[in-house]
Amino acid sequence: MNSLDLNGFDSFFRGALSNLGKKRDIVNKLNVFPVPDGDTGTNMYLTLKTAIDELDKKSSKNLKEFGKTICEGALIGGRGNSGVILSQILKGFFEVIDNYETINAYKFAEALMNGSKIAYQAVIKPVEGTILTVMKAMATKAMLLAPGEPDFDKFLEKIVTEGSFTLSKTPEMLSVLKEAGVVDAGGQGLIFIFEGGLSGLRGEEIAKTFEEVIEEIDSTTLGEELKYKFDTVILAQSLECDPEVLKEKLTEFGDSIVVAQAGELVKIHVHSNEPYRIIEQITHIAKIKEARVENMQLEQEEFLKKKTSTVESRFPFSVIAVAQGEGFKEIFKSLGVENIVEGGQTMNPSINDFLLSIESSKKENVIVFPNNSNVILAAQEAKKMSKMKSVEIVPTANMVQSIPAILGFNAEDAFENNLKHAIETINNIHSIAVTYSIRDTKMNGLEIAKDDIIGMFDDEILAKGSNPEDIVLSLLEIKKDIVEGAGFLAIYYGKDTAKEKVDALVEKIQGQFSNIEVDVTYGGQPFYFYLISIE
Repeated sequence: MNSLDLNGFDSFFRGALSNLGKKRDIVNKLNVFPVPDGDTGTNMYLTLKTAIDELDKKSSKNLKEFGKTICEGALIGGRGNSGVILSQILKGFFEVIDNYETINAYKFAEALMNGSKIAYQAVIKPVEGTILTVMKAMATKAMLLAPGEPDFDKFLEKIVTEGSFTLSKTPEMLSVLKEAGVVDAGGQGLIFIFEGGLSGLRGEEIAKTFEEVIEEIDSTTLGEELKYKFDTVILAQSLECDPEVLKEKLTEFGDSIVVAQAGELVKIHVHSNEPYRIIEQITHIAKIKEARVENMQLEQEEFLKKKTSTVESRFPFSVIAVAQGEGFKEIFKSLGVENIVEGGQTMNPSINDFLLSIESSKKENVIVFPNNSNVILAAQEAKKMSKMKSVEIVPTANMVQSIPAILGFNAEDAFENNLKHAIETINNIHSIAVTYSIRDTKMNGLEIAKDDIIGMFDDEILAKGSNPEDIVLSLLEIKKDIVEGAGFLAIYYGKDTAKEKVDALVEKIQGQFSNIEVDVTYGGQPFYFYLISIE
């Protein structure tokens, strides 16, 4: 094979998506910080999946249309820094081959180099030792190989080998990777994409996992009228009948039936209105190990609720904020935030999520609070795409930074002055986050074990232990000079934190720092016991 045509590219990208889908959890676990925010693999997968979904909606007659569709899909679906960077790689790649129908090795290499260039340009402060470095190494190797390696199979294989070698060196380029004992997550995701693309070109079928199949089935129900309201997933063993026979029997109870067997274990998925009858049926022919029933109607109502905005901005400009947790959403609404974008830890919103919120805003000027460092790039790309609004991004790294900034807005002042004040505010706020570790690691001289409670002050892990309240007190003591110079401490407790523990913590804080005012609010955020701002 000396060139790629439309069919070749289609096979490449479908193989890439399939492989990344199977291995995204591996990428997720490479998060530098051992906190439950590791979603690089998911972000890259969903970005690429949106691109492939767009392909399935349209029939590309030529490579130009194919590339345009891929790029548009990746751009609207881009989420998280890694997903946005991936969308930029694709944008740069297809710019070069825009007017070609077959691509040889040299043109492919040239396209990779442009993809690398555009990706670097998309990041305000590019850092080596990341997906950018891996992409650049692969593009450079491709340029060197192209003149003497016309066979695409060998050509791509050598590019992947170079990328994997560079990926293995990323801990030497970034000290945080070395200390955490991981390679760059985005770079690993990129390697999986190219490995899957190569398998796709070779015609190697990459079967979808059980989870991928039911994810696709369940995602199609959002926004539609539900015939069956309950999603039932069962893990059983020692099935006494053929899986195909079981599938036929289950049609009596519902649809979206998936039965996957691996050895003695069998996974079963059904949409129905009588989940108890399905479980009863399975007990007669297998031993049930696990069973999960979810009410899709509730998910549907929540989905439809997110699609609408009912808050009227109290400012002469619109405010958009990313929020996670029922308490935080209510806080933002009460502050006059017009549109709330659902997302945060483990669930980064896409560029399109931001764009839809921006374009639906009622005022001409819009201020966006991303409230997560991994979300800022997606917000910035949405700003570039907006044709109807004047948009400014206040680069908040967490939700507690944005609240004082919004409280400081003056409806009588100019838009520019409010923006300037917001940026000054977030630069003068310190924050604390208390969560749990998802793996063993070593950071800042701390030996951290999986499930340890860990505390971060301004995104730096400084304390570990077994009690969230003790961690808060430890952080306040470690940064005593900053705390004693502050006048206000706002505590937002999570959905898994008991109010009586919060009250006991406040009493201890006030005993330790008598000069500081403490305010307590329910944030309802998942994963984090406490989010605290210090002003």
